[in-house]
Amino acid sequence: MTDKFQTLCQKVINDAGYELLRVTWQNHELCFYIDQPTGIDHTDCEKVTKLIEPIIEANDTELGENYSLAVSSIGIDGKDWE
Repeated sequence: MTDKFQTLCQKVINDAGYELLRVTWQNHELCFYIDQPTGIDHTDCEKVTKLIEPIIEANDTELGENYSLAVSSIGIDGKDWE
């Protein structure tokens, strides 16, 4: 399922100047992890959320009724993806 949303949102995120690192689905939260060379702050996360929210809402039937959408950075120390 995460691959589907990554594919659906990849271009709009890239076109906005960000790199989509990963999409996760855990505890009814769909989270997009983004990055860019200058780093990510809350304003970037808000911007990307507004860009992808309509795409997610148009394709959210398999997520169920009670899910949340989050956009985040990998954090200051990075994240162990393995």
